[in-house]
Amino acid sequence: MIDFEWYRSFISIYKHRSVSAAAKARILTQPAMSQHLAALEAEIGEPLFIRAPRKMIPTDKGKELYTKIVPLIENLENTTLEMLHSSTGNERAPVIRIGSPAEYFTIRTLPKIRDLNIRFLSQFGVAGTLLEKLEKDEVDLILTTQKVQQQGIEYQKLEDEVFVAVVPPTYETNLESTAEIEGWLNKQNWLSYGLELPIIRRYWRDHFKKRPNFQPCHVIPDLRSILEGIENGLGMSILPTYLIEKSLQENRVKILFPELTTENTIYAAYKVEHKNNPVLVKVLEALKRKS
Repeated sequence: MIDFEWYRSFISIYKHRSVSAAAKARILTQPAMSQHLAALEAEIGEPLFIRAPRKMIPTDKGKELYTKIVPLIENLENTTLEMLHSSTGNERAPVIRIGSPAEYFTIRTLPKIRDLNIRFLSQFGVAGTLLEKLEKDEVDLILTTQKVQQQGIEYQKLEDEVFVAVVPPTYETNLESTAEIEGWLNKQNWLSYGLELPIIRRYWRDHFKKRPNFQPCHVIPDLRSILEGIENGLGMSILPTYLIEKSLQENRVKILFPELTTENTIYAAYKVEHKNNPVLVKVLEALKRKS
């Protein structure tokens, strides 16, 4: 009799093309995964993979089996999740693993998900790192500014961030021409998220049609800390308007050249195979609501 876990191990090996990576994803030992696969192949009577150096290549029988069983197992898991999530007597809410930039999650995401009966396991990082975690099944959903066309990954637009030039309240200027503004900006002390001037570089390209030609005075990989630095007079930066609302109200910072803005799109990304997961669907609905 075929054990259901053999199927789950087979699917994980198929996705990862590696027994060791599949074992890590399933939190099993590599020998256990190999035993599951060997047992399943013995029951079916044909090999499901060709063992190549550092890679497992599905055979035609392996591809056929994967195509047939994945929808069945997904439906079974989704049905279980639906029953779990709708059970009023359940003391433990379902879990979703989410990756996001720390600042966006703290300020924009938390208010939208606070009323969901879902437990969140959160991880923070930059777009490239978050995508890698999604590919490895280390998270179920990521919030990202980069839309990388990749097979098996689906994106939904959440909103457009608006970025502006933010300075301490003591800064003054009445410049109007683009050349004068650029010249003045080049002379300021800049706080940046990274040495490559992310967002600042986009701001320059949008408004001055070139790359900035300065190095940041301070590199701080946290937008909230950059805002704190501006409030303490360390310099200026390009920040999203949602981040500075309270500081503006309390006159701890101000916006210079408000007509010069730059937009950045925020996407939710997840694996296509999980798009009908009722917990994921509920989270996406909440994230797309306007604040």
